[in-house]
Amino acid sequence: MNRQFVMFTILVFFTGLYLGTLRIVIPVLEKQLNISITLSLLLPLVAFGFVKGAFNFLAGKLSDDLGRKRVLIIGWIVALMSVPLFLSINIYTVVIISILLAIIQALTWTTTVTSQIDISGKLRAGLATGINEMSGYLGVSFGSLFASYLFKLSYIFIGIICLIALISSFNVMETKLLISNFGLSKKENNRINYFSITKISIAGLLEKFVDSAFFILIPTFLLLQHYTLFLIGITVSSYTFTWSLSQPLFGYLADAYNKRRLILVIGFLLMFLGFIKYSEFPILFSIVEGIGMGMIYPNLIAFVNDRINESVRGKALGYYRLYRDSGYGVAGLLLPLLYSFYGYDYTLLIVGILQVVALLLVARS
Repeated sequence: MNRQFVMFTILVFFTGLYLGTLRIVIPVLEKQLNISITLSLLLPLVAFGFVKGAFNFLAGKLSDDLGRKRVLIIGWIVALMSVPLFLSINIYTVVIISILLAIIQALTWTTTVTSQIDISGKLRAGLATGINEMSGYLGVSFGSLFASYLFKLSYIFIGIICLIALISSFNVMETKLLISNFGLSKKENNRINYFSITKISIAGLLEKFVDSAFFILIPTFLLLQHYTLFLIGITVSSYTFTWSLSQPLFGYLADAYNKRRLILVIGFLLMFLGFIKYSEFPILFSIVEGIGMGMIYPNLIAFVNDRINESVRGKALGYYRLYRDSGYGVAGLLLPLLYSFYGYDYTLLIVGILQVVALLLVARS
């Protein structure tokens, strides 16, 4: 495997560690601050989702204009600057941390996946994306487990992650230089057919309702049911571990057998089924959700990449991720209302039904 590809794989793992640690830290801080479940859902998710969506688009554009490496370095500088906020925790710093988390993930994760597709090329975009997402979400899993088991050391752990990742970012190559224009005119290269990728992008937005549930709703509900932090970490991590480990397989299968749309449809169907009676078998259905997400996550990005020219890859993927990660913000607005009116089980069922809507969008794309 290409050495630079491995470097980007390691860097996205660090992004995942940062994110996974905060997925446990933020709900615990909210509980310590006596923030209601409605605000627990609303504040971090809305701030995280809409800011991350906007910065995904900005990061994609900047990676085409300035280069992937510069954007990556900026992202980790911002991450290192966020560490002192953990020394003074209140409701305002929780929101600020959520916003900075969104900016950091947008600048670092968007850049690494774009760089790895640059290295691998169009024909292996699904596999490259699968490896990227696997590494990142393995980082999320390990970060969540670490924070749930050694919570008091979380802030030191975050600082070490940011410092190592920043130093490592200076040692990667600028992969934008690898892009070939295939003899097309500059005007043709810079044209994106946004209509052709918008339905896929909306499906990505709806898919984020599932991850939003695991981000805030499920951990918060389990806390209220007096689950231990370690058991909550196991439950959430069973989803992210399954999702992480299965992505390269499903990305490879879609590339090799040209069955990307079929795999996406099956994945959305599994995510619908996984939220039926979730509270009765949380770990089992977390694994089902993880398999469905493993089918969907790398292949939606590759589905967009299949439809664009390499010279505008950063902008096109940034556009898709603008929609997809804005799903966190939309979920942050809707999930508290759904939870208030319908309770936990029906809220998850509604999230599952949204996956059927996404399935229809993909099937007709």
